Amino acid sequence: MRDLVIGAGSAGAVVAARLSADPNREVVLLEAGPDYPDVDELPFDLARAPMSNQAHDWGYTAMGAAGVPIDQPRGKVVGGSSAVNVCIALRGQPEDYDRWARFGGEQWSWRSVEPVFRRLEDDELGGPHHGQGGPVPIRRTHPSAWQPFSRLTYDTLVSARFKAVEDLNDPASSGVGAWPMNRIGGVRQSTAICYLAPATTPQPHY
Repeated sequence: MRDLVIGAGSAGAVVAARLSADPNREVVLLEAGPDYPDVDELPFDLARAPMSNQAHDWGYTAMGAAGVPIDQPRGKVVGGSSAVNVCIALRGQPEDYDRWARFGGEQWSWRSVEPVFRRLEDDELGGPHHGQGGPVPIRRTHPSAWQPFSRLTYDTLVSARFKAVEDLNDPASSGVGAWPMNRIGGVRQSTAICYLAPATTPQPHY
């Protein structure tokens, strides 16, 4: 069986990897942007920069109020926008998902999406709301490594009686704390790295 997946972005890379898990399938994945299959050869903007530059961007622009153009960065590379984003792996609020479900998207309820969040992640915190062993690593910068501005902001908000929160992805959390991020050793963990790279690595035959 042969499958064609058009676009190796955040979703396409995952779909292709999942399909290729079936040894009876041949998967063709098409992408307009470049492919960097070796993580060690990633350009700096894809590996470590907070946001990628124009070399890996589609250059889309939206028109805002009063005709003001607004840049809409979107990744033109294998891994798509997951390869150019700021690595913040922050979930939405449960009530927002439930609101979408009430508008007709039944599978978008918090009850439906939270198990998916748990399956895809490898979160160092663990606990009932997090997965471990999934393809996407989730990490938080330890307070000892915070930049001075981050430390000052945190201390100021806590002194103003904002709750100190260790896990901003706990559905009951509300307060101030470190971002959960999909970054390891300073390298952005895109779907190309987390899903495609393992799927395209030849497996030993015994």
